Amino acid sequence: MFSLGQENVSTSPASTKGPVKYGELIVLGCNGSLPNGDKGRRKSRFSLCRRNKANGVKPSTVHSSCTPQAAKAISNKEQHSISYTLSRAQTVVVEYTHDSNTDMFQIGRSTENPIDFVVTDTVPGGQSHADPQTLQSTISRFACRIICQRNPPYSARIFAAGFDSSKNIFLGEKAAKWRMLDSQMDGLTTNGILVMHPHHGFSQDSKPGLWREISVCGNVFTLRETRSAQQRGRMVGEL
Repeated sequence: MFSLGQENVSTSPASTKGPVKYGELIVLGCNGSLPNGDKGRRKSRFSLCRRNKANGVKPSTVHSSCTPQAAKAISNKEQHSISYTLSRAQTVVVEYTHDSNTDMFQIGRSTENPIDFVVTDTVPGGQSHADPQTLQSTISRFACRIICQRNPPYSARIFAAGFDSSKNIFLGEKAAKWRMLDSQMDGLTTNGILVMHPHHGFSQDSKPGLWREISVCGNVFTLRETRSAQQRGRMVGEL
């Protein structure tokens, strides 16, 4: 669980003025406060600060078939892994190992402990009460993760999908997925993670930029024809 408490953030080695702050996430359209108020990890503004202990992960071993090692990686609750189901008979499992140079922050609709920032849908028209049975959320329970470098220049990258309570990510048979040139797997989530950088930054001169989609491995693509289409867009170098 992430908070601004002293136990979860660290100060810069070269300075004791305060914690190293990577940046902030702001929920747009709520005028600085959620309709029902900011509560715990569900709030309108999130600060990303360097953790006291690095919790980032990076890909390591790739299992191209359902081997005992792959099954062990999935069942081990201390081992991060991503499973790509290609068919009923084949699943590729990518193990992730600890990365002492990065911090990881996870965002999603779930209130489980792996989620640092809980984000829920905004009800159209500003309604405070709506029948949850008639609403289909556009936010995944484990939507995405942000990886920040712990040392200057403190660069940050966003990745689609977040690890669940068992430290797993599962991409089902219907999810868009593919093998890259370096034999690593990549894919897109059902709801998708869309990012747009406005021209001229966030200023009075801001103009809308192009929307892009981010993959599970952090690559950038043009938008799919529909949010859940199995055919990915064209890969682009940057946002």
